[in-house]
Amino acid sequence: MNINLIVEPRKTYSWDEFKTKKPEFSISLDGFVNDKTQREEKGPYANFDHHMDADRGSTLSTCMQVYEEINMGLFDTFRKNGIPTAHIYVNDPDEDTCLSWWELKHHELVRDHGNPRINRLVTIEDKLDRHAGGYPLGETKFRRQMAWIFQPYNEDRFQGKISSLDATGMYTLIEAVCSRISEHIFNEGEEISLEGHYERLGGGAGWSLVKETGPASRIAMYNDGITAYARLVAQTNAGSYVYTLGRKSCWTRYNLPELYNTLNEVETEIITPANCWGGSNTIGGSPRETGSKLSPEELEKIINKVIF
Repeated sequence: MNINLIVEPRKTYSWDEFKTKKPEFSISLDGFVNDKTQREEKGPYANFDHHMDADRGSTLSTCMQVYEEINMGLFDTFRKNGIPTAHIYVNDPDEDTCLSWWELKHHELVRDHGNPRINRLVTIEDKLDRHAGGYPLGETKFRRQMAWIFQPYNEDRFQGKISSLDATGMYTLIEAVCSRISEHIFNEGEEISLEGHYERLGGGAGWSLVKETGPASRIAMYNDGITAYARLVAQTNAGSYVYTLGRKSCWTRYNLPELYNTLNEVETEIITPANCWGGSNTIGGSPRETGSKLSPEELEKIINKVIF
């Protein structure tokens, strides 16, 4: 088996650039290619994504897309000289990405739906990721097990470390999570309590500017009536800011596509097709490569102007 992981932190490509610059048998995951899910038999090449211009709630998460693609014969084509072959490209170590990489690396365990723990983990992560962590699943033993599985990522995320990790740091983090996925699949692993704290920094009518401090923060926000938000993720060493913009569902009045367009017009000096505000209709964020130059106060003023 020749399946390897390549991490390029915060880097994005167009679909055409990816096929031109990356070798045959390459697969892009979860935003590495700034385009919808696509496949190219010649190569072969594939991009699995649910961020760019997606109706998020009805578009399968990357890990569920990978799960189904494996079961529908992905490695019948991604095979060289009879050996499963794939170069997997990622730019972020989030939960969806980690689980997708684990599935590809352990694709023989995924095929034919033979392991109920894999099936359940992918199904629940799909619901949580498609709904930006807000799907109402409650405090259950399995959710506490998932909190333990993804604890290495969430600890770095809430400490603001992700935005400054280099390729080695991201690779190490992904492998730490994957080790816990394997421990859960084969030995049930451990569980930890769900932390659901957040700090409200500002906002306006119908939305809040927040800083999250735990993996169940969005459930706590929704329980407190906050259904539209801008989240300050981190401030980088270069003085830029990393933000997430989101809403509970498409029924929440908070026009994200309009916000993306306005923010891209405001920050024209850093915006390129591969580095821009964007995402789906329920969650998105600041440019991946550079972050945003807008302070929380400036962002707050712009959002309040747009939503009114």
